[in-house]
Amino acid sequence: MTSDELSAGANSFDDCDTEPINFIGSVQPHGCLISVDETRLRINFASANTSQYLGLDYRDLLGSDLSSVIGPENCAELLRLPLDPMTPDLLRPWFVDFKMPDDSDKSMECMPHRCGGQLILEFLHREPEPTSIWEEEMLRQRFISDLIKPNAMEELAHVSAEIMRNVTGFDRVMIYRFADDKHGEVIAESTVRPDSFLGLHYPASDIPDPARRHFVLNVMRSIPDINARPVPIYDAADLVPDADAATPLDLTYSKLRAVAPVHVEYLNNMGVGASMSISLITNRELWGLIACHHYGTRHVRWSRLRFAELLGGTISTLLQSIENTNQLRQSITAEKVAFAIEQKARVDGRLSDVVADSANALMELLHAQGLVLKLGGHITEYGSVPTPGLDFSALREAAIDGIATSSHLSNIIDMADSQQAHAAGAAYLELSEDGADFLVFLREQFEELIKWAGKPEKVERTSQDGTVRLSPRGSFALWREERKGKSKPFNALDHESLRIIRRALFALNSLARERDAVAAQKETEAEQARLRHALLDATRTSSMGELASALAHELNQPLAAVSNYINACRQELRNSGVTLPDNAAALFEEAVAESARAGDLVRRLRDFIARGDLVADHIDINTTIKQGIDLARDGNALDFEVRFELQEDLPKVWADPVQIAQVVLNLAKNSITAMKGMPTRVLTVRTRSQGGYLEVSVSDTGRGVPAAVKKTMFDPFHASTTSGMGIGLSLCRSIVEAHNGRIEARSEGRGTEIVFTLPMSETWDDATDAADG
Repeated sequence: MTSDELSAGANSFDDCDTEPINFIGSVQPHGCLISVDETRLRINFASANTSQYLGLDYRDLLGSDLSSVIGPENCAELLRLPLDPMTPDLLRPWFVDFKMPDDSDKSMECMPHRCGGQLILEFLHREPEPTSIWEEEMLRQRFISDLIKPNAMEELAHVSAEIMRNVTGFDRVMIYRFADDKHGEVIAESTVRPDSFLGLHYPASDIPDPARRHFVLNVMRSIPDINARPVPIYDAADLVPDADAATPLDLTYSKLRAVAPVHVEYLNNMGVGASMSISLITNRELWGLIACHHYGTRHVRWSRLRFAELLGGTISTLLQSIENTNQLRQSITAEKVAFAIEQKARVDGRLSDVVADSANALMELLHAQGLVLKLGGHITEYGSVPTPGLDFSALREAAIDGIATSSHLSNIIDMADSQQAHAAGAAYLELSEDGADFLVFLREQFEELIKWAGKPEKVERTSQDGTVRLSPRGSFALWREERKGKSKPFNALDHESLRIIRRALFALNSLARERDAVAAQKETEAEQARLRHALLDATRTSSMGELASALAHELNQPLAAVSNYINACRQELRNSGVTLPDNAAALFEEAVAESARAGDLVRRLRDFIARGDLVADHIDINTTIKQGIDLARDGNALDFEVRFELQEDLPKVWADPVQIAQVVLNLAKNSITAMKGMPTRVLTVRTRSQGGYLEVSVSDTGRGVPAAVKKTMFDPFHASTTSGMGIGLSLCRSIVEAHNGRIEARSEGRGTEIVFTLPMSETWDDATDAADG
């Protein structure tokens, strides 16, 4: 394919794709070039052939004023012209008349532009006479009648090639379209030659990146004679301003820029004597080229070149219109699918059910054969999917704006041949911010036979001095390549559809997640309320149990004493020889029996109130502690600070969470009461592992506990505060000891610290065994 923009004198192996071809330092001989300083209009550079066009040798021009060549009036008019290059730049001729050195009149066609602080003027001989009016009219009618009819891209390309060949007279005109991987394909051709390039593919290396850049910046590139000797450009020091010069001349927008030697070799290998290319640009990107080849020299009039440029711009516009129409149709179809999904979501509610109902429509939209949906950790598959399933994390890492595609999935995911058959390509849609939910479209393997115009490889050649040079392909014989392991590529239309579908599914999934979060929040709040009530119930039950135990203890002693006194009284009477009447003896027996019955009743009452086994489980002690502290805070008007110093890596312990929370609640309430009236009120809760036990500490900045109270503060009815019945700490001791733990108080001066420990064994039986051991 045509690519004149290979590097000038690319002498090293890597130069082809990096050489600054805009600094080639020479022009084609069918015109001349001068470059002037923009501020002073003094000529700094001139091509060696100026005498043929301007009547003055380039040496005489260098350093002189431009006005001495074209006259002051033309210089003033030049500065009024729009000289800044457009993107892409077009042919903008300036028809100028001036006096030659021999005082003869000269009419020239000039292509002026501004670049890098220089005004570059390229002079061409003006055409002797315009094209026949009837011929132009025929072209105009063909232009209007044939070109605007097609509504399919291939048909438009075919008509465009035909008209372009009629306008320019080239032997072969091809419409060349670039693929996503930058290789090109001839999709339309008009030729007088017996051979055809239609359907052939050309590798991306035929047109390296520097050339593509110039095709975007310049619509037209004309080379009327491939083998014409380039004309060097010189500066005042008689040096060529190429890439190696101290002050190179930038020829990016030059219409006469010389042809790179590598491209000359390339076209000679194809047997081409002249070429012309017109860039096809859609949506500001290089869509393709109109490539024109002639198998001899071909000088096309500049008026025809401008007409061809206009034709190329029209074709680009029509191509863009067709592409935009196709994209609009695809977008409308995608929007319809997305709307149907949203409507179903309002009825069905669950996104997984909605995707299941829409799976066929989704696969049809993206030309996919399989779907993989992951929602809430659950994977659902539809259509043709590989077995076993694939890990799509590599696609997630490659995602941009939540979308990633690959037509060669085995390049990024390890898979067996059997899996490739079902998942040669994939499109990944991220459906949640954390990446946990996603939808993957799978495309099956698509075997493709590509017809290359010659083997797509360049050749290394070593020159006499040992320099390795990358030469263009010398053979363009048909070479077939069978491609396997890939799917049909995902194009721009597919990406637009993916964007629309992801937008809808992501929004629906976000709403579903939000609903689930609200439901979970309500469930958590309900569970917390249940635990709070359970704690309060446990508190009442435990307090009643402690009260019953204390009452039993206090009442059993006097009841036993009453029974003993009655028995002793009866024995004293007998010892004194007093014979008791039968009714008196019966009363004595009845009194002893009633005392025993009263004691038994107290014991039964204690057992009934205090009955209830601990419900143990492996619990997070830090969570349980925070629940107890929250209960202590509720409804407390005292302003105080709570500090948690909780060890994070504690193992779970075997305990009853309700009872342990009750312990923390009682300890916290005592501390809060003790801090009333204190200037500093800080409640500190600590946890840590200590040997085989877990230690919990609750400390305050209160008044402290006197030594006398400290000895009995865990006994029933011995209050550690100024209020209360004195059963809170007794209850704490009972619960801790029921867990095979220990509790103690530490108080020195101000503040009190209560510490209790729990064994970190699997069960209480284990803890008991360990204690016994």
